[in-house]
Amino acid sequence: MKNMKLKIMGGVMLCMLMGEAAERPNIIFILGDDMGYGSVQANNEKCTIPTPHLNRLVEEGMNFTDAHTDTSVCTPTRYGLLTGRYSWRSGLKSGVTWAYFPSLIEPEIVTVAEVLRDAGYDTGMVGKWHLGLDFTNKDGQTVAEEMSLDQHHFVNCGDFRAVDLKYNWKKLDFTQPIKGGPVDHGFNYYFGDDIPNMPPYVFYKNNRIVEQPTVPKPKEMFGLPGPMVPGWTLEAVMPALTKDAQRYIAEKAHGDKPFFLYFSLNSPHTPIAPSDEFKGKSGLNTYADWIMQTDAAVGAVLQTLDEQGIADNTLVIFSTDNGSTGPELNQLKKMGCDLTHQFRGQKRSLYEGGHRVPYIVRWPGVTPRGSSCDATICLNDFMATAAEIAGIQLDENAGPDSRTILPLYQGKTRAEDPAVIHHDFDGGYAIRQGNWKLVFSLNRKTKTFTRELYNLKDDIKETNDVISQYPEVAAELSQLFETQVKNGRSTPGPKQENLEDPDWLLPF
Repeated sequence: MKNMKLKIMGGVMLCMLMGEAAERPNIIFILGDDMGYGSVQANNEKCTIPTPHLNRLVEEGMNFTDAHTDTSVCTPTRYGLLTGRYSWRSGLKSGVTWAYFPSLIEPEIVTVAEVLRDAGYDTGMVGKWHLGLDFTNKDGQTVAEEMSLDQHHFVNCGDFRAVDLKYNWKKLDFTQPIKGGPVDHGFNYYFGDDIPNMPPYVFYKNNRIVEQPTVPKPKEMFGLPGPMVPGWTLEAVMPALTKDAQRYIAEKAHGDKPFFLYFSLNSPHTPIAPSDEFKGKSGLNTYADWIMQTDAAVGAVLQTLDEQGIADNTLVIFSTDNGSTGPELNQLKKMGCDLTHQFRGQKRSLYEGGHRVPYIVRWPGVTPRGSSCDATICLNDFMATAAEIAGIQLDENAGPDSRTILPLYQGKTRAEDPAVIHHDFDGGYAIRQGNWKLVFSLNRKTKTFTRELYNLKDDIKETNDVISQYPEVAAELSQLFETQVKNGRSTPGPKQENLEDPDWLLPF
């Protein structure tokens, strides 16, 4: 499917989408890491951590109150965001990719970066990739080839995590180009650290490591053991990423193409490593300081847009990859700052606190200023939305779980009320349509599923399971879930294949 043709819509369509604007907008998608809905001060009366720049986005744009990630953990959300495809359709049925994992995005799957690049956008990524990379060993083999792992089934070929943690990194040749990363999936440019708490501890530029990792990570430094660049510090990562994002914007601001920047932050995920400028700034704890530095990175992007005079023709989206987590949350709660009180659950969970995230859109002249939207959306919808903004009609096989939400950006309503499927760290599922949410919790020990049904209109904290009262609702949602799994898609179009037998995915 990699060579599928994209259909360019005519200028008339562009005018319809953009109003009187002659140019398509620049697009910046900022993705925070492990930062739930209530970590944005404007979203939570019990958040005492200042987030002035995110609050500014809310004031100047549209705040979505019912936005969800593909899955309640890192890797799958990134997969869904970039491909418009539920991550559990890939070889990753639970968990995340670990150090030295092969590339997760299948070569034939089209990404939003490829769509926008082919539509004439300059595409760049800065930050955390966390979707696997194909490192080469000194015999010229990739890790997948060395371990005889099938590209599409590597996650289920034994316990790769156990192998991964014992992998002898000295076998690898870090001087070789690294395949399967951002530049092989539609980005013209990449700078980042891949995974901040996993080796190798290096920066990447395009498809190469900037400086060779020649020493082992000290035991006292946070993260899994492995090679690092001499003198590497965790505190230096976030400032480097922010600076490069600003540089990219300034460089592309007045070019002959619109640009798409995917700025994927490494914060406020662990390692909690605020730079000196932010240590102690919140007056609460280092995690709160780290959130403030996250907010400041958003502010740096907004400042650069203002300095370059392109804010009015730039669509800025801020969201995150899953809910908040960690012992620091309890510490903050005791200090009167409760970031997770609004919903049940945290990161890794099927409950709302695991996958309901902030989603803020600022697009001057298009998105109503200071507005909010209560429609249920998923980060997977970004692909179809970006395509429509760029004047592209997606091929019928691309973005099978992505629906355009451009009308919502414009302050309009939509006729349909599509279902969203949730997934968690353990491999459980939930399906949501309207006010109803059916949860299939997986017991990993017994490999059995427990079903629960919630009416979120009456019970947003999911405390009252009503499946015995509404068995017909549970049956309808179960049937819809089965249909969307077996069809290989949740949008209209030709049937697609899931990796592995679809029955493996069905919790019945």
